[in-house]
Amino acid sequence: MSDAQRPDDDSTPVRFTLPMKPSFREKANREQAVGTPIRWSLGEDVMMQGIVVDWTDEPDGGVTLTVEATSSQ
Repeated sequence: MSDAQRPDDDSTPVRFTLPMKPSFREKANREQAVGTPIRWSLGEDVMMQGIVVDWTDEPDGGVTLTVEATSSQ
């Protein structure tokens, strides 16, 4: 996870980028990924969750996903 931004107020969404290896393309494409929920868990606890809002093709064949965080509550 990188580029986490702190909102100035509660109405500003928190977005971060998630770099993915080229092999991620074997699992999903842009149409499948954008708008899809994504969640990270540690044991029984949800550490972060969000919605994929953008897909950026990288020169090395990888993908960078932009995720807008959502509340886990």
